[in-house]
Amino acid sequence: RAMSVGHPRTRTMSSALFATESVSALRGAATARHTAKPTRAMSVRAQAAPVAAQKIRIRLRSFETNHMQSACDKIIAAAAATEARISGPVPLPTKRRIYCVLRSPHVNKDSREHFETRTHHRLIDVHQPTAQTIDALMALELPSGVDVEIKL
Repeated sequence: RAMSVGHPRTRTMSSALFATESVSALRGAATARHTAKPTRAMSVRAQAAPVAAQKIRIRLRSFETNHMQSACDKIIAAAAATEARISGPVPLPTKRRIYCVLRSPHVNKDSREHFETRTHHRLIDVHQPTAQTIDALMALELPSGVDVEIKL
């Protein structure tokens, strides 16, 4: 258990030994560690990584549910036309932002109005996309009130 090496009271025995080892011995140990034979578990993880990376995550945000629904329908139709697997649209929690405003600028502080904006969120995953899927998604004309965030 090595603590901070800077202060003499916090140095432990392992940190003192570590400080006396030569740099070349450390480099030799590091290269020996990295050149070890890969185990079966390492090869399984290496094969599973590209499969997990083949997904497009589309996150939509909008104040209007009608615009959101039409954007979801267009995205799903474009992805389905290129034979990609789709999961969603998943409705995420709606964020409510409430604004409290005085009704009168100078008097009647107890008289207030509350206004709110509701931000609706949807999540769509496109699994196993092809180049045609990406081209179809980039060429879409979505409603102007929808914010689209795409992660590859």
